[in-house]
Amino acid sequence: MSDKVLRFSRAIVSGIVTVAGDKKVTFLDSHAEFGITEVAAKRLQKTVGLGTRYIVSGDMTTADLCYDAAIKLMNGLGVSASEIDALIFVSQTPDFSSPATAISIQHKLGMSKATACFDIRLGCSGFVYGLSAAFAYVEAGYDNILLCVGDVASKIVDKNDHTIAPLMGDAGSAIMVTAGKSQSNFCLYSDGSGYDSLIIPNSGIRNESRYSNAPAKLKMNGAEVFNFTLKNVPQLVYKTLSESGLSKEEIDYFVLHQPNRYILENIILKLQIDEKKVPHQTQSIYGNQNSASIPGTINGFLGDSYQSGEITTFFGGFGIGLSWGGAVIRTNKIFAPKTFIYGE
Repeated sequence: MSDKVLRFSRAIVSGIVTVAGDKKVTFLDSHAEFGITEVAAKRLQKTVGLGTRYIVSGDMTTADLCYDAAIKLMNGLGVSASEIDALIFVSQTPDFSSPATAISIQHKLGMSKATACFDIRLGCSGFVYGLSAAFAYVEAGYDNILLCVGDVASKIVDKNDHTIAPLMGDAGSAIMVTAGKSQSNFCLYSDGSGYDSLIIPNSGIRNESRYSNAPAKLKMNGAEVFNFTLKNVPQLVYKTLSESGLSKEEIDYFVLHQPNRYILENIILKLQIDEKKVPHQTQSIYGNQNSASIPGTINGFLGDSYQSGEITTFFGGFGIGLSWGGAVIRTNKIFAPKTFIYGE
């Protein structure tokens, strides 16, 4: 079966807001907690980009971060709760397995009972998948979709696992997708044969015997994830650009999921893209924000550009599932303020 492409002509992004966790953690001040020596910590800081990250404190959840981001987004755009037709929540860390967290956020925001609400359980690719769903709803006739994406990954990792815990940041983003004339293309992919490369065992109904004694915390096979990324992301970029009829030079920014600086630098090298077009400092300042890392990168480092003019962007999300997706969209003077820290 040949690759399929989603094409949209009446959906646009009008605003993006990201809220990061309230607690700032500095890697060089906390490396001993992971059993990492100071020498090794400085090496990791240089190669992987471990610097600071923001995580939540107390009982705060992804829904809390997304709710705060949604309020700021709606106020910034002058959009009322009654004007929103659907709310989509994308996260690996919902409030509950059931009911859908989207519905509780809808109620808290004071939206109409006629608002369609549902969750999507994805992580690193979640923003692109969620954006494609939001675009599809607008293409079919809705006017305003509130897309909420994010994770509090600090709550699902083993705090003693030095391979993954120091990477993770917490954030929630709210994105407004509205009706408007524009051309955009999406390419979406999945490969369940690698489902256990990134997995939270014993976290659902199925309990596999090989994980019988494993805690319900995120486990990662770093080598497999790295190989998967370097094999599939460049192909994803070329395929999505080809379907859009655009060259690399015609893209203003390649905004990719931000796992760590080392992976992104290898992608840049393999694609031979101007490094200035591929922001890759998010993980070093905010941490790996999972499904919020793409909008978080825009708010964190590119807001002035997105607010001042027309921008053509390639979005690329990749990771848990395994799943990956790319999109080329155009925006024009959207609302994209600097990333907020929760409570500030």
